[in-house]
Amino acid sequence: MLSWTIFLPAIGAVLCMFAPKNQIKRIAFISTLATLLLSLLLIPAFMGGGIDPAGTFGTRYGLMHFVERLPWITGESFTIEYFVGLDGLSFPLFILTTLVGFLSCWASWNFENWRVNKGMRTYFILFLLLETGMLGVFASLDFFLFYVFWEVMLLPMYFLIGVWGGPRKEYAAIKFFLFTLAGSVLMLIALVAMYFYSGDAVRAAMADASSPAGAQSQGLVSGYRPADAPLLNGGTFDLIEMATNDVIAKHFASDGTTFLGVKFAVIMFIFLFIGFAIKLPSFPFHTWLPDAHVEAPTPISMILAGVLLKMGGYGFLRLCYPIFPSGGEAWAFVLATVGVISILYGALCAMAQTDFKKLVAYSSVSHMGYVLLGVAVMTQAGFQGAMFQMLAHGISSPMCFFLVGVIYDRAHHRDLNRFGGLWLTMPRYGTLATIGFFASLGLPGLCGFIGEAWVLIGTFQAGANPQMPWAYTMAVLAAAGVILTAGYILWTIKRVYLGHPHEEPGHEMPEATARETAILVPFAVLCILMGVFPSQTVFNYCNGTLNHILAVVTGG
Repeated sequence: MLSWTIFLPAIGAVLCMFAPKNQIKRIAFISTLATLLLSLLLIPAFMGGGIDPAGTFGTRYGLMHFVERLPWITGESFTIEYFVGLDGLSFPLFILTTLVGFLSCWASWNFENWRVNKGMRTYFILFLLLETGMLGVFASLDFFLFYVFWEVMLLPMYFLIGVWGGPRKEYAAIKFFLFTLAGSVLMLIALVAMYFYSGDAVRAAMADASSPAGAQSQGLVSGYRPADAPLLNGGTFDLIEMATNDVIAKHFASDGTTFLGVKFAVIMFIFLFIGFAIKLPSFPFHTWLPDAHVEAPTPISMILAGVLLKMGGYGFLRLCYPIFPSGGEAWAFVLATVGVISILYGALCAMAQTDFKKLVAYSSVSHMGYVLLGVAVMTQAGFQGAMFQMLAHGISSPMCFFLVGVIYDRAHHRDLNRFGGLWLTMPRYGTLATIGFFASLGLPGLCGFIGEAWVLIGTFQAGANPQMPWAYTMAVLAAAGVILTAGYILWTIKRVYLGHPHEEPGHEMPEATARETAILVPFAVLCILMGVFPSQTVFNYCNGTLNHILAVVTGG
């Protein structure tokens, strides 16, 4: 079932290649809707510790569901596997991807306003391939497979921005491509190094195969590898094995294990961190984001903000911290500082914007800074807050970008100073907009509040750690970001939705259509449900896995 969910959009892309022109949008819509519905069928396996009938196996890392494991590329000294599965870390992000993908596809129906009706077929083919790439990243448990899906995302997004974007689309697309490619190169270096160094650990342990360490190196002790999985006789790309196999973990963390003269765990952590921080994005790797958002068409901005940015935070929790916890400890102060700078800098930049879309883009830099701060302090509340913040931002941010797109389709500009009083002429749209922007603000009772609050609690808790006396200062500075966020969000609502209309005569602003309302309502409902029932909507699904990951990180 998991593989069908991953590749169903790709099947839809193939159908779009040969379908009549008047059927392309319907095929894309049905493909993304079917993908969403199929992903919802995965939910029962994660409710109340239920057992997936397709087979699960326990692990120190938590419980993996819907595991599929097959040899893919085999050689004399290596085996690359098609190894996918979902746990409490990947499952909520997987569902988020199918939801945002479906609503973004529906938002793509209004091609006339993009002046690219002739490119409809290619657009939807690339869109569906992009969704398969995103789903594959969240499901992959083999590092090589993870990297392949990571790169599969890059080209469709490059063309979706570069072909269907705004006046500076080529510049924005190339900038996005170069930044992401730079991070991918560092990730590739880490991938190869981790494979060979894990092989060194296994071979050293197998020299005494009768010892417990030697047995574990073959996958017999960790309690993770299923009975029919191949024994380790060299390096591995298995992400969970690298995190839970004590032989490999100790070799990675050893002071005597170095790469380019630097402790292996420290340098690999920072290689992976930079690759994921570019995607997050965090300061100073964020500069591609405002250009990409401003030039991208509205549905692609929704995908970019709702899903792609979350892959950075997911990479931290799936790779960086479980596999290289000592690297996280070594870089904790630096990462927390970068997170706080991202929070404050992004908020100040958002406050200075007059372009509505660029304001929302810079707000993403600020909000995702809480994710980095939450994982940097390595506390239970910090991890939980970072995860909730990713999901909350994955709902509120696409909603805000679509809200901007609705009025851009009518006014053909995004100048904040030329709007005003939209709530008078568009009451239904204005009400939904208020929910979306208040959720982004972090108003209690809406989704944006819980994640930020948990991150701040976790940062204060970290201050009790003698190794993190700076955490109290970081928590106070991060809390100041909440004030700045309230400032620019309330100022934006005042300029755009309240007061007297300032739009030029002749520019009518009709109410949101039924299609636009139908796209906004699910976002608004989730903003409220996640804010009022955070445990039932998020924490019950992910806290168990996050606690297992934290235990791996802290050695508990």
